[in-house]
Amino acid sequence: MNGTPHLLESTGTVLRHAVRLLHASTGAPLAGLAAQLDPPVPGWGVRTTSDTVVVTARTGWPEPTSSPELAVTVTDAATASRLVLPAVPGRPPATVRVPLGAERIDVALHPVPMVLQVRLLDPATGAPRTGATVTARATSGPSPRPSLEAPEADPGTYRTAAVEFTADFNPLDLLVDGQPLRTLSLDFATTTTRIRLVDTT
Repeated sequence: MNGTPHLLESTGTVLRHAVRLLHASTGAPLAGLAAQLDPPVPGWGVRTTSDTVVVTARTGWPEPTSSPELAVTVTDAATASRLVLPAVPGRPPATVRVPLGAERIDVALHPVPMVLQVRLLDPATGAPRTGATVTARATSGPSPRPSLEAPEADPGTYRTAAVEFTADFNPLDLLVDGQPLRTLSLDFATTTTRIRLVDTT
């Protein structure tokens, strides 16, 4: 795993676990993490790199009698607000409990429901392109590809329902009247991705 420090046995410390939290739709690791062992384990330590929580243990100390968990907190409030993070009793908001069952652990966190809003313009006049059938279609996944309709909310403005856009929709193909117009990437830094396009289909 890139970014995980190399620990030498001569220091008397060994790597026990390396934990990352990943965005389920983009696969990107989340940065800005804080973590604690639960319960604390004598001889074990926790530190964070840019996007990885590293759990180490001193050599020669007894093994824990039960498997501890890691309480990992997403410290950036804006990032946390765009993820589905159920409350963990006794822990700060935006905390995830991670069982330490393997040396390297990736935990996928799902985004909150999002909306895709498309403003279509007529190529000849620049006026709103009304009356179109607009569809967001996944570029991966099962066949036929999953798709999501974007009904016309205002003249020339098409908006999907608020849903979780899975990794299959990253990126997505935008269809107008069944014809591909553009391949788009969603902005997962906001809950509404707004796109303005000229209809050249």
